[in-house]
Amino acid sequence: MGGIDYAWVASAIEQYGKVLNKAYEMIIKTLCNSSYLDTILASDSLSSLLDAIKGTAIVLCTIFFLIDFFSKSLHLQWVTWENVLMLFLKLTVAKVCVDNAEWITTTIYNGFCSLGSSITESDLTASFLPDVPELYSYFLTDAEVEKLGNVSFFLNLDSLMMATKVNIIGWIMMIVLILSNVVIIGRMFELSVYTLIAPIPLATLACEGLQDVGKNFLKSYAAVCIQALVLIIMFLAYNALCSLLIPMFNIIEGWRAIIMCLVLGLSVMQSGQWAKRIVGSM
Repeated sequence: MGGIDYAWVASAIEQYGKVLNKAYEMIIKTLCNSSYLDTILASDSLSSLLDAIKGTAIVLCTIFFLIDFFSKSLHLQWVTWENVLMLFLKLTVAKVCVDNAEWITTTIYNGFCSLGSSITESDLTASFLPDVPELYSYFLTDAEVEKLGNVSFFLNLDSLMMATKVNIIGWIMMIVLILSNVVIIGRMFELSVYTLIAPIPLATLACEGLQDVGKNFLKSYAAVCIQALVLIIMFLAYNALCSLLIPMFNIIEGWRAIIMCLVLGLSVMQSGQWAKRIVGSM
C-alpha cells in the first residue's frame, strides 16, 4: 500500500460504507427473523422447563380460582347463577390461555415480524449509507470531497488529517451499530424469557382481582415485539434526517454522519421505553 493520500481516503470511506451497510443488513435480518422463537421452543433442553412452568401455572390458576371463589362466597356475591357461570368461564379461559401460552405469544411475535418484513421489502432499506459519490459527504466537507481526485505526496498533512477524521467517524459509526446489535440481542433474550414464562402471568386471568397482571404481561410482550418496528423505523429515517437536519448547521459540515449516528445510538438505547409508551405498559 502506498502513502496516505487523497485516493487512500476515498478508498477508506468506501470500505467503511461497505462494512457499515453489511452490519446494517445483519441488523434488519435479525429484527425480521420470525423463526427465532420457534427454534428456541423446539430446543430439547428447554422442553422440560416449559412443561414444569406450565404445571406450575395450572396449580396457580387453580389457587387463584379458589381465592376468587371463597372471596365472593364470604361477601355473599352469589346472587344469580350468571355470577357463578362467569367465574367458571374465567377459569376455563385462564386454563386455555395457560395451555396455549406459547402459541399466543409466538402468534403475536410472528405477526409483528411479518409487519417488519413487509416494511423492509422497500428499497429504502437497501443500505445504511448511500453509494459513492454521495457517501463522501457523510465524512467530508464539500471542499474536502473535491480534493479526493488529486494526487498528493506521501503523508501529505492535509490528506493525513482527512484520513484521521474518516477513521474517527467510521469507528464511532461502527460502535453505534455494534451497540445496536447488543440491544437487539438483548431483546431476543427478553422475548425468550417472556415466551417461556408466559403461562404463569396468564394464570392470573382466573382471578378477577389479579387479571391486570395477565393483561399487563400481554402489553409488555407486545411492547417488546413493537420494539422491532421502532428500530426499523429509526434506521429507515436515518438517511432522511441526515439530509434534512444537518445542512441547517454549517459549522458541523462533514461531520453529519457522526452527529446523526450518536443521535441514532441514543434512540436505539431508548427504543424499549418508546415501545412501552406506545402500548401503554408504563
